[in-house]
Amino acid sequence: MFRNRYFIKALGILFFASLLFSGGVCLAQEENRGDIVSGEKTPGEVSSREEGVLVEDDVAKGMSILQLINKGGIVGYLIILLSFVATGLVIDYALTIRRSKLAPLRDITVLRKLINDHKFEEIKKLDQDKTSFLAHIVIAGIKEANLGYEAIIKAVEDAGEAFSAGIARKIEHLNVIGNISPMLGLLGTVIGMLRCFNEISQVTGTIEPKQLAGGIFEALVTTCMGLIVAIPSLYFYAIFRNRIDEFTGEASLAAEELMIPFKPDSREK
Repeated sequence: MFRNRYFIKALGILFFASLLFSGGVCLAQEENRGDIVSGEKTPGEVSSREEGVLVEDDVAKGMSILQLINKGGIVGYLIILLSFVATGLVIDYALTIRRSKLAPLRDITVLRKLINDHKFEEIKKLDQDKTSFLAHIVIAGIKEANLGYEAIIKAVEDAGEAFSAGIARKIEHLNVIGNISPMLGLLGTVIGMLRCFNEISQVTGTIEPKQLAGGIFEALVTTCMGLIVAIPSLYFYAIFRNRIDEFTGEASLAAEELMIPFKPDSREK
C-alpha cells in the first residue's frame, strides 16, 4: 500500500500543509512575543509592562496547534472533520482508481480466451460485483452479440460512458470538500469578527490596538484552516479526474479490440 504513488502524494501534501500551518503559527507566536518584550519603557509604564509581560509571554509560548484549532470554535472542528474525510477519500481513491483495477491485464487475457473459444455464456455469467471496469463493458457488448458488430460496439461505448460517469461522480466528494472548506473558513472568520467587534463596542475608554489584532488573529484562524484543507483536496480531485479519463479510455479501447472477432471481415478470414 505504501508503494502506491497516490498514497505517498497524499501523505506528502498533507504533511507539507501541516508544516506550513505550524510554521505560520510559530511565526505569529514569535511576532506576538517580540511585540511584548520590545519597545522602550517609559517611567510611567515600567511597572505595568513588567507585571503583564510574564503572563502574556506564557500565553504566547503555550499556544499549541490544538489550542489554535480550538480558537476556531465549532466551524474549526467541522473543517478538521472534513480534513479527515478528505484524507480517507484520497487513500480510498488511490487504492481503487488504478490501471490494475480498471483494466487489469489478467482480465484482458481471460476475456480474449473466452471470446476466441466462443464461451459467451460464461462471460455473461461473470459476477459483475467482482469484475473490473473492462469486464463490465465487455459483458455489455457480449449481450448484444446477436445484433451484430455495430450493436456490440454501441453497447460497449454506452456502457463505458455510463460506468466512467459513475466513477467520476464518486470523486465529486473531493471537489465538494475543496469548495466547502474555504466557505466554512470564511464563515468562521465572519463569526469571529462579529464577536470581536461586539466586544469592542462594549468596551469603554481607549481600545488597545493589540486587543483588536488579537481578535482578528483568532477570527482568521478558520480561513487558514479552510484553505489548508481545500488546496490539497482540489489538487487530488484534478489528479483522479485525469486518471479516470485516462484509464477508462484505455479500457474502452481494449474492449473494442476484444470485439474484433465479431467483425464480419474477421469472420470471413
